Amino acid sequence: MADARKEDVTPAQSALLDKHRHLLRHGFRGTYTHGLDAKGRMIIPAPMRTSLGETFYVCIAPDFKAIALFPQHEWELYYCSLLELQEKDMRMERVVTLFTKYTYDDCECDGQGRVLLPQALRGKFLGDARNVDISGAGNYIRVTPVEAGGDAIDKLLQDIPDVLAFEAEIAGRH
Repeated sequence: MADARKEDVTPAQSALLDKHRHLLRHGFRGTYTHGLDAKGRMIIPAPMRTSLGETFYVCIAPDFKAIALFPQHEWELYYCSLLELQEKDMRMERVVTLFTKYTYDDCECDGQGRVLLPQALRGKFLGDARNVDISGAGNYIRVTPVEAGGDAIDKLLQDIPDVLAFEAEIAGRH
């Protein structure tokens, strides 16, 4: 069935699949709940570990509202895109400076698949939360207190009550 469907793909659909092939194969999806231990270590869900790689970055999420875990390559691409924006508008220097301030490189999992979340990030984004929502965000892993993860759909629907109409509006612009 899947092979028969491939024959029905238009050239535009094929180009779209090719453009996003890396995220389709190696992107982060799903949501998991895990606890933080007394030292601030969190288990990385097994399905996410392979795509994360042996060493990775722990930093601020692009929206500055959560902790993010980026594979090295994805972090480098994102950071370079920020530097490009900074060249166009120096106000981006504040964003780049704060993003860099809260970035920790060469992070890795221990033998039990845990990563130590730096205290500066835990204090800023997790507070005293003991349980965290670990969710796929395409090219990175997003970590929030469990309470915040559950509110994400409600917040989205408050801002965009009709998601399908919003998608159609954006598609119509291009």
